[in-house]
Amino acid sequence: MDFDNRFNRSHERRRYDAGIIFSHHKKSYNGSIKNISIGGAFIATSSVNQFYSGDVVTLSIPFTDGRKSLKRRGRIQWLNNEGFAIEFI
Repeated sequence: MDFDNRFNRSHERRRYDAGIIFSHHKKSYNGSIKNISIGGAFIATSSVNQFYSGDVVTLSIPFTDGRKSLKRRGRIQWLNNEGFAIEFI
């Protein structure tokens, strides 16, 4: 099932396959952004079992040139075996 089509979205998500580092409670994790919009993103991570719906994470999203990154906070909206979807806050 395509999870993007399961929810009504305010902003269209675009494919974005980039490795990221994100943090939760001062601990860092690895993952990758699979899709992103102005309102949120889907993060694939092998650490998904350490998170719950409602948790807040901080992402470090790399720019395409790789020299800088943008930090954004997001609240986990739902999870599956691959990762979780966040809404930016």
